[in-house]
Amino acid sequence: MRFKGKFLIIFFMIFLWLPVIGMLFKFNGGIDDLRLGSTKAFPEFKDYKGNAGKFFDELFEYYEDNFGFRYYFMKFASNLKIKLFKTYPKNIDVKVLKGKDGRLFYKLGNEPEDFQGRVPLSDAALKKIINEYENNLKFFNNSGIKFYVIIPPDKTVIYSDYLPSSMIYGIKSNKTRISQLLSLNSDFIYPKKELLDNKGENLLYFKTDTHWTYYGAYFGYKALMEKIKQDFNIETLKLADMKEEKYVLPAPDLVNIVDIGTRQTENVPVYKCDNNIRKADLKVMVYGDSFMEFLTPYIKCTFKETSFYNLQDFNRENAILKKPDIVILEIVQRNLRHMFD
Repeated sequence: MRFKGKFLIIFFMIFLWLPVIGMLFKFNGGIDDLRLGSTKAFPEFKDYKGNAGKFFDELFEYYEDNFGFRYYFMKFASNLKIKLFKTYPKNIDVKVLKGKDGRLFYKLGNEPEDFQGRVPLSDAALKKIINEYENNLKFFNNSGIKFYVIIPPDKTVIYSDYLPSSMIYGIKSNKTRISQLLSLNSDFIYPKKELLDNKGENLLYFKTDTHWTYYGAYFGYKALMEKIKQDFNIETLKLADMKEEKYVLPAPDLVNIVDIGTRQTENVPVYKCDNNIRKADLKVMVYGDSFMEFLTPYIKCTFKETSFYNLQDFNRENAILKKPDIVILEIVQRNLRHMFD
């Protein structure tokens, strides 16, 4: 009995330390879907100039996104919640907010709170983003390169009518991070209006995935092109110019997180083209996050030479070595506070 008790204590202690051990040795540090993985680096205390409070906030946020065996712990918690209590897993546990009509919304990055205007950027954070943008803009302009930043809206912004009713009260629209940013610099391309103007039967964002669809991304592309056309004589593709094919999203990421035992698929169109004659003779480099995937067909169909890179690889000195005509940076709204991290 004494041996059994010691064994249980040792087992319990190992179980408690598994998330930390797994994170240190990079055992499944994040969700199985890489599109949801954190791109933030491990915080180092020396970078916070003695501000211990901010350092520990960032450390906790990093741990929350990257603790070891995260996917399996979340899967276990979700299934336990459903099987024992017959209820949907708590939002705080699975990072997913259940909306109306079976729609799911992503919570990581404080997306719902930002929609309500409850987590505004600090003056220092705003100043950093604006200064970094203007420095990059000047750097590229001096090299004869045009620089554009596009910020896809969060799903909560476009489909707010499907959020829980309790979230619609007390909204402070002037306190959202994007409203703060655009009030200081309107150069950022934020295609909220273009998306809302085309809201109808066709899905602009997947119901159970955090991303916009290829159809929704087209209106982001249109907004981007309107900005680029101020500097270049080029043509914006029409959806009618492209071949429409069926596309099935095999594993929506928000369903992956919740992991309630179902694997829904969402059928949406994807658009392809063969317009080599009409492509603009320009060299374009795009840095972006997972939303960039859905913009890719339109950019490839518009320009003769295109290359795509992960957002965390953005480096203006390296970019100019390739001598592009255009550099595009894409970052989803919920992550804009990390735009130039």
